[in-house]
Amino acid sequence: MFKWWLGVVFMFFIATGVISYLFVMDYASEKAMSEISRELSSNEEEINKLLEDPEIRKYIETGETNSKNLPFTTRKDAVKLISEKYTVTELARTREQVSDGLSEEEKVAVYEKLLEKFTEKELLALKVVALKEINKKNKKAL
Repeated sequence: MFKWWLGVVFMFFIATGVISYLFVMDYASEKAMSEISRELSSNEEEINKLLEDPEIRKYIETGETNSKNLPFTTRKDAVKLISEKYTVTELARTREQVSDGLSEEEKVAVYEKLLEKFTEKELLALKVVALKEINKKNKKAL
């Protein structure tokens, strides 16, 4: 009988740990996606560069999947990718750096780290999803 209760308690702690881990990763990834959206919205040059592509513009405005074959097109998938590539500690450290403000050298270092973690197509997809989120927020504000 004691072993059975010990097993139940052990399973409870395992379940609690797994749920906590998933919650923390989801929260951290959502924060990272918000930071990417915020940073991108302040970089008008990058937005204009992305919007020059008619397929990306069409996707952002209509939501129709484009022919670029992006690895993902939804915020949920972007969050999932970020949580797979970064640990919670890395996300927290990067968020802290960004929130304190970055010099040009620090921006280059953060971008190089992004290039190590993500492919060019994944980065493009992150930017497109962030632009779509910015577009949604702007429509809600009107």
